[in-house]
Amino acid sequence: MNRIVRCLAIALASASSLAMSAVQAQDYPNKPIKLVVPFPAGGSSDGTGRLIADKLGQVLKQSVVVENKGGAGGLIGTDSVAKAPADGYTLVLVDVFHTSTPIYTKKMPYDAVKDFTPVSLIARSPAFLVAGPSFEPKTARDALAFAKAQPNKMTMAIAGTGSVVVDLFKARSGVQFVSVPYKGSSPALVDLLSGQVNVMITTMASAGAHVKTGKLRVLAVTGSKRHSDYPDALTFTEAGVAGMDYEQWFGVMGPANVPKPVVDKLSAAMATVLAMPDVREKLGNIALEVATAGADEMRRKVEGDSARWQRLAKELDIKPLD
Repeated sequence: MNRIVRCLAIALASASSLAMSAVQAQDYPNKPIKLVVPFPAGGSSDGTGRLIADKLGQVLKQSVVVENKGGAGGLIGTDSVAKAPADGYTLVLVDVFHTSTPIYTKKMPYDAVKDFTPVSLIARSPAFLVAGPSFEPKTARDALAFAKAQPNKMTMAIAGTGSVVVDLFKARSGVQFVSVPYKGSSPALVDLLSGQVNVMITTMASAGAHVKTGKLRVLAVTGSKRHSDYPDALTFTEAGVAGMDYEQWFGVMGPANVPKPVVDKLSAAMATVLAMPDVREKLGNIALEVATAGADEMRRKVEGDSARWQRLAKELDIKPLD
């Protein structure tokens, strides 16, 4: 009898919880939503976050306020969302580094998969190997030949303490070069433009303006096909480096355990935002392709990339830093 009573109590509690979640979703959102961008204002993440926040607010008919909370390579702002109430009113803009940072960081304040609720992917983009104006090799093949003929002569800027795409390139190409870490893309690009470093693997969200003015040259692109905006740039495979199937992406997540009806409402709103022609155009201007919206797609991306970078860390014996 006691067992039956316990089962009934559990069933009633579950039904009550689902009912409360449904009521929450009907009323949601009834106050401003905060979208944390875990990087300083002015960067590509900030621009993407502000675009999405503005349009999401229009769809939901409620303010979506961007809060820049930079520090520790994005860990501080992201951690604040992991520890926020799971009510759908605190979200975070994440990118591919959300899944790769754990292989470089020993003391992670959160679990990149378990401590968050996926809401939606936003957009994806290949990464580009770009060269500074004083770097003599003019093509990707020339750059590889230069690096092979003169080990550790080529210098590559890295925006952060570690970069999976750079480590992937090093492993797949077999060339030896000097990695130069910077605290973000902006200072890295300054030195690339001035000739202090030779090359950088980055996105057009960061380097596009300098490519358009001719100050930087695109040598290669990740993925299986050339980019339509830069048709003369070889894929890494065409240049002789197979296995460079890497992409940058942006997405939105909340703390773990956000009620499903709230997530569904947010995901549907994101789908509406990403279908807007002006959003697609603005993202396309920085070589970002709108991704398939939805929580399931976001979950697959985060879980898949997290597992992939863990495998890469084992393959390359990457040791996390304190």
